[in-house]
This record gives sequence, structure tokens and C-alpha cells, in this order.
Amino acid sequence: MEITQEEFVCEPIIIDPSSVFLAPLAQGGPACPRRFTWRGQEHNVIAVLETGKQLRAHDSRETYVKSHSFRIRTDTNLEIVLRCDRQVRGNPWRVFTVRRIVG
Repeated sequence: MEITQEEFVCEPIIIDPSSVFLAPLAQGGPACPRRFTWRGQEHNVIAVLETGKQLRAHDSRETYVKSHSFRIRTDTNLEIVLRCDRQVRGNPWRVFTVRRIVG
């Protein structure tokens, strides 16, 4: 199996609302969509490899979660980092980085 170099893209996606589990939403964070459209092609998530939060520091002792990220593998042989940015109005979901898995 060959993995190509990771590419920064930062492009919006259209999530399928019926593919989002609601449980994480009750805890204040987004759930990773299981199906989405990017560049006109539908992608199904077959594995969530890693999750993370990007923090933004304020002048206080508290920290603010700026965005949530999910490193996923799709049925289209891609490894993608999806990012949900809490500061974006409208559609907060983006393909942040992508790399193709060959073989």
C-alpha cells in the first residue's frame, strides 16, 4: 500500500445530515459525518483514525475550542482530515488535508 503526500486543500464539503450521529452534539462537539460530498463526488467514511481539537487561547485562563478535526479513511481510497470550524458562519465543514491511498 502506497500513500501519497498529504495535500492542503481547505475546501467546503456538503454533509449528509442523516449520516451524523447525534450523541456527540449533546456533549457540545460535532459528530463526524459518515457521508459527504466533495468536488461533486460522494464519499463514505469507513474509519475514523483520529480526532482532535484546535484551541485558541484567550486573555483568561479558559481556553476556547476553535475547531474539531477528524482524520478519516473513505471508500474512495482517500485519507482526509475533516475540520469543523466553530467560527465559520453557514457551513463550517471543510476538507482540510487529503492524501490518496494506492494499493
